[in-house]
Amino acid sequence: MDKEHIFFENYAATWDTVRGENPPLLTRLVLFAGLARGARVLDVGCGTGTLAPYLLRAVGEEGQVEELDYSHQMLLQAKKKLNGYKNVAYTEKNILKYRMADATYDAVVCLNFYPHITSSKETFVRKMAAALKPDGALIIMHDLPRMHVNNWNERQPDFDAGALPPVDIMTTLLITAGLTVTIAMDTDEFYFIKAVKQQRDHYEEYAEPDWSDEKAVSHLRAHLDGHIRGLAEHTHDEVEPHVHPHEHEHPHDEEHHHGHVHSHTQTKMVLNRLARISGHIEAVKRMVEDGRDCSEVLIQLAAVDSALVSVGKVILSDHIDHCIVDAIHDNDTKAVENLKKAINTFIK
Repeated sequence: MDKEHIFFENYAATWDTVRGENPPLLTRLVLFAGLARGARVLDVGCGTGTLAPYLLRAVGEEGQVEELDYSHQMLLQAKKKLNGYKNVAYTEKNILKYRMADATYDAVVCLNFYPHITSSKETFVRKMAAALKPDGALIIMHDLPRMHVNNWNERQPDFDAGALPPVDIMTTLLITAGLTVTIAMDTDEFYFIKAVKQQRDHYEEYAEPDWSDEKAVSHLRAHLDGHIRGLAEHTHDEVEPHVHPHEHEHPHDEEHHHGHVHSHTQTKMVLNRLARISGHIEAVKRMVEDGRDCSEVLIQLAAVDSALVSVGKVILSDHIDHCIVDAIHDNDTKAVENLKKAINTFIK
């Protein structure tokens, strides 16, 4: 048990007295969340269950709220407070180690919790995104201004909470995880961000191969070599080459064109990802203009680089799966050779 865990265990009994509650503001924040009747909601880092009554009123008797915290004493206080509610469950787990089924919750809500997992923020956001149902929402909120939150955390000798980032930084992280930010407010009274997991079309169901597997990549190269040797062994009598009707009118064109038509099935997904990356780059540009800390800028640039590599892998895989099939059919050894060069350039 680390010192932060011990801190919350020790202060659970008096937490509500010390921390206090702002019912009008919490009511407003839950209203912003837009929870539907009957929704299943995960209250991450629930503490003593302060937010649960507001969530339960929003989802109604047909809905369910799961209170999750790694502090046993905090959950005991929550159970006392919520004793009269039937549609509430309790989970004593560390959220970063908790195995959750995918597409389980209509909403994941974090009240005054996010700074406590900032050392694993990318992991946390991706995990919450996976746990959401399509059109589900990840909601990160604080009932204090961001500066007050950061000042309070900095003064605590018993734990090392990270900083609550400005909304543009948080928005970039959420977009990178594939979520769509619909509300982002950083006011002198509260902090609130809502990010929605959009319905995925069939393009988004594409699974990228593991390009880090050197054995698989080596096998692919050998496989392409075999195709090239096989094509070279064909005679012109056995395989009639594909000739464009006007090929002889423009003899130099064959230097610039394959003998087959490209067939890409992942174009929509690639364009969607590039649009997200474009938004991410704009956010980094604003960070530089605002004079943000260089370490923050570099972290975001690394995320952009990773996203670009991911898109490149999709394009390369799509090319292998479709264009190369056409090239082999059309006896286009040049296209296969070009693919080998692309693999050698792209995969390092």
